[in-house]
Amino acid sequence: TTLPVSTNKKKKIEIPESPIRPPRLTKAVCLDCEMVGIGEMGLDNMLARISIVNQLGQCLYDKYVKATEPVVDYRTSISGVTEQHLQNGIPLDVVQKEVSDIIEHRTLVGHAIHNDLQVLFLSHPKRRIRDTQRYKGFRSLFNGGLPSLRSLADKVLGLKIQTGAHDSVEDARITMQLYVQHRREWEKSLRENKSLTSEEKHKRIRARQKQKQLQNSSSRVKKRNNLI
Repeated sequence: TTLPVSTNKKKKIEIPESPIRPPRLTKAVCLDCEMVGIGEMGLDNMLARISIVNQLGQCLYDKYVKATEPVVDYRTSISGVTEQHLQNGIPLDVVQKEVSDIIEHRTLVGHAIHNDLQVLFLSHPKRRIRDTQRYKGFRSLFNGGLPSLRSLADKVLGLKIQTGAHDSVEDARITMQLYVQHRREWEKSLRENKSLTSEEKHKRIRARQKQKQLQNSSSRVKKRNNLI
């Protein structure tokens, strides 16, 4: 699938906010995490902040998470996270329960979302995951490579993001915007792939059945020859 590339660099993110009704859960939600460095030289990741938005871009959840291991590098210039944020954070097990309740039975959108699920120590059914880094329609714009969210926002939406410290709410909104704008062709491609996969399964089953019939036929011939 070839997608149109945006040439509008002045477009702004328009997020509808209702002063009366609280944000509602939608069929799809988007998750994004900020991480800090732990372990030797701070190269390993630990969850520091988790944000979830709905299909309208409204924030459903935004929490800092109490550290479970000593932090070697807060990566503040990138993550925007400080020591005080984590001191005032909530326990990881509480976050896991709350996040699980939100994403259960829903389409989960994210960018390189395996990294987010890894630091959350959570899993989600593969059929319900929509990863903007791995969608072929987006990858085709980058010669099949795995694009960064910043590159996608620029090329597909015409938006400049992450010019300073990252904001997981903004990143989740951008990721959801990418999904929503291209949801129709994305979901269509998944249905077509599923249909092809199903057809391939039937072909393999028929091939195995035919092979078994040939083997049985060969065995009967050998038995008759032995009796002669």
